[in-house]
Amino acid sequence: MEQTIPLDLPEDLTGKQHELEKRRDELLERFGKAARKQKHSRCRRLFRELHLINQVLAFLDQLAADQAKAKSKGQPKSAVSSLFLHHCFKELTADEREQFFFITGPEIDGTLMLNQRIEFAHEKRSVAGASGDTGSTHRLLMMLEAFKHRLLGHFHSHPGKGASATQPSGIDENFQRRLEKAGHVGVAAIFSHDGWVRFFRLDRQVDINIFGEGVERHEAKLFRLTNLDQVDRQGDPGRS
Repeated sequence: MEQTIPLDLPEDLTGKQHELEKRRDELLERFGKAARKQKHSRCRRLFRELHLINQVLAFLDQLAADQAKAKSKGQPKSAVSSLFLHHCFKELTADEREQFFFITGPEIDGTLMLNQRIEFAHEKRSVAGASGDTGSTHRLLMMLEAFKHRLLGHFHSHPGKGASATQPSGIDENFQRRLEKAGHVGVAAIFSHDGWVRFFRLDRQVDINIFGEGVERHEAKLFRLTNLDQVDRQGDPGRS
């Protein structure tokens, strides 16, 4: 019976490579002995096993190279102005119905700058939820592509107050999951009606920096806006 090589790779790629390289050396020695004795059937079996090990080692080399490249590149970081967050809060909580819009902005030295709000027509808005008009959202995404901008985020409001009101619903997670599967780098943010904001992604931790005052960090991705009465909806530079 031929020996097979398990392909459920462990996290320690170096250890797996050393194990396979040791096995390959043993097989090469046995192959040499079989060749000298002209045991052709045994040579063919050993050759197939050597070929399989070489394929796995090549795969591990490529995997290690990909991991090193991803590690050196790092996860994208996001940055947003505290004043922009306050303006977004005012728009998202202007009435009791849920509101929803997209966010874009420049990308500078690997940092995603969330600084421009892009609104679209809604198919419906209610206290229970909001959904965008398909044609309007498609035209918006085509515009971003035409100007070589990416969708860097999407913000929406939830009814209620307190940090618990910012927990993503199943619908929120499904929408974010579809974006991530499509390759979008954007983060989601949920605003409560008393100034709590939660950022999230499903595939990695959110690394976000807030520039300015008027925002308190409570957890890695949970914030609370302060001084809510000092910002009005006029003069918002992030409106599009």
